[in-house]
Amino acid sequence: MNKIYTLLIILVLGCVSCGDFLEEDSQTLSYVTSVDDLDELLVGSGYLQNARGTYYIMSWLDVMDDDVRQKLTGTMPVNGNFNYLRMFFNWTSYPWDDDYPNRLGGNKPWARFYECIEIANLILGDIDRFEGEEGYERVKGEAYFIRAFWYFYLVNLWGHPYDATTSNEKLGVPVKLTDYVEVKGFSRNTVEECYQQILSDARQAIHYLKGVTPSTTYRAGENAARALLAKTALYMGDWNTVVNQCDSIFSSPKGLALIDFNTTTLSIYATASSYNALIRSNSSSEAIFAGGYASSPITQITTVSTFAASEDLLGLYGENDLRYASGKNSYFFQYSSGYYGSYRVNSASKLPGVSLLFSEVYLNKAEALALLGRESEAISTLQELRDKRMSDAGTINETGEDLVEFIRDERRRELCFAGQRWFDLRRYAVHPLYPKKTIITHPYYEWNGSAAVLTKTYVLGEYPEDGGWLMPMPSYALESNDGELEDNVRPER
Repeated sequence: MNKIYTLLIILVLGCVSCGDFLEEDSQTLSYVTSVDDLDELLVGSGYLQNARGTYYIMSWLDVMDDDVRQKLTGTMPVNGNFNYLRMFFNWTSYPWDDDYPNRLGGNKPWARFYECIEIANLILGDIDRFEGEEGYERVKGEAYFIRAFWYFYLVNLWGHPYDATTSNEKLGVPVKLTDYVEVKGFSRNTVEECYQQILSDARQAIHYLKGVTPSTTYRAGENAARALLAKTALYMGDWNTVVNQCDSIFSSPKGLALIDFNTTTLSIYATASSYNALIRSNSSSEAIFAGGYASSPITQITTVSTFAASEDLLGLYGENDLRYASGKNSYFFQYSSGYYGSYRVNSASKLPGVSLLFSEVYLNKAEALALLGRESEAISTLQELRDKRMSDAGTINETGEDLVEFIRDERRRELCFAGQRWFDLRRYAVHPLYPKKTIITHPYYEWNGSAAVLTKTYVLGEYPEDGGWLMPMPSYALESNDGELEDNVRPER
């Protein structure tokens, strides 16, 4: 790490600590003398990468939905994953662990995402003085992408789901675009304002990243920017933009390809012990962008209390579905008692939930086509994915709402435990054509020394009546914003 980079980190990260939220001290980039210096800042602090076991893990995002249940076959250790994340599993009014902010249930994600955004703001505020230098457009495009990417996650965790009829009224998250000091508390922008900013930044990223194929999926290129724009448009109900962006990715000569589970021999991949691990490797032909640190396995083979795949999820897979085949060549492992657990590899070489996958591009396009009434094209797109995942994919004969529901089920099968289901359930609740609200039930067990005992059954009601669909603000964010930041109030359960 050179002197310039060290000084920048001291200047920048020293001023955006979690206690300060978005209120930063005076900035200076006087030590930056080239695009390369900004590039180093981007890599070192704009991206979340090359580490694991830190507070950036959003494993809690995968335990709040209907794809999980509690599995209790033994004791509940103090340092077990379930104990760290049970407050999220039960949709507690304040699930953040303020005493231990760096572990699984820690309170750091809000601050860390805004730190990444602040890095992007600093770069965008300074980079134009280096226009014409090699790397100028690429670094500028990546900065726009990072800002869009983390605002997407912030608004979908702490803001209301996008509903065009209420988006100008419902609250999202604070949007800060300046690279200079604003001595004030920050209030929340509307959902519409948040999404419009994401769209704008994603389009700018596409423009500046035109033709860019990064050497690693830990950095964004043109396809990542297009995938993010398509995903955002899907959430907003702009089906034509979804199709156009997905088609641009499909026509891009960038080496993306679905892996055929029927013909792939896993033994040739030294680090892949399952298809799930294979497609989520950052060197996979299905990897577009790895958005953060690797996730730890929230559901794992163990004799202590943990999370398991729900019967509802497992019931969606047919006998020809290779994603559910017994043995290692699937998305699940079979436990000795007959329990199937989701498999997530705890490795820095694997994609975390906050990633962009090629299979999602197929699913996004198929859903948009179906909603546009272009049903034969939707079925053809979906069938191309299913043919790579099943020994016999059969035919799809559904139409109308039934076809949309089939695509939603396929999305659940393909993207389970990839940080998608929670967001999908939220957007389905306010869908402009086929709304579907969900009630989730999580039975909660405790170990009495010899057996698992059902203690309570927690229920998350429908959105928007139940406030549990929005994450509460960390206490430090509320305290540092002079009362300007309105909290999401979750009910006690």
